[in-house]
Amino acid sequence: MANGVFWAIAVALILGAEADMPLDYRCGVQPKSRDNCGPPGISPDECVKKGCCFDDSDPDSIWCYTPWKLEGTVCNAAEPKARVNCGYPGISSQDCDSKGCCFNDAIPNVVWCYQPIIEAVERDCSAVDPKKRVNCGPPGVTPDECTNNGCCFSSEVDGVPWCFNPEIKKELLQCAVLPKARVNCGYPDITMDQCSKKGCCYDSSEPDTVWCFYPDIQDVTIIE
Repeated sequence: MANGVFWAIAVALILGAEADMPLDYRCGVQPKSRDNCGPPGISPDECVKKGCCFDDSDPDSIWCYTPWKLEGTVCNAAEPKARVNCGYPGISSQDCDSKGCCFNDAIPNVVWCYQPIIEAVERDCSAVDPKKRVNCGPPGVTPDECTNNGCCFSSEVDGVPWCFNPEIKKELLQCAVLPKARVNCGYPDITMDQCSKKGCCYDSSEPDTVWCFYPDIQDVTIIE
């Protein structure tokens, strides 16, 4: 199976206002936090046709997984020194905005075009206690039928619904992650554009740390 993150087609298949957001963190889900979105052996094309993300760079994680549902961006200018660069020297406000980034040139000697905080909604299947599952499908429902309806499917536990409702969480994603806390999302010599296409953050201001890394999750609120 070919390596890489097949994200572009998945983005086009995700409907609603979120599909118009230029900056894309939809597939930037850490391997340990991924929820399965396809059967074993699913191909990259089959995965993205389902509106899912595909990344086989980690052999021990889920390769076809559910993307973030992004709702909007927040430009927090309260901590200028914590800004993570999203442009290049001399970038204009218009070009910065077209990248889906934030622009504020009111303060000298800090990054003017920087990455926003992302408002996202996550469907978390792994957080649901098997004993507390709420049925989400008719008897005999297949895994594909179940997940296509926005539900979770797991047949590992007997005596409980296999097709069940996920836990819905509202979260804030941001790229202002301390170097020591970063989780690698790239490979040597990856560029900013290549990193952002993987749904991840890029910051090369610290020479001896990871430059392409997964966004940090903050302010988790369980909706249902």
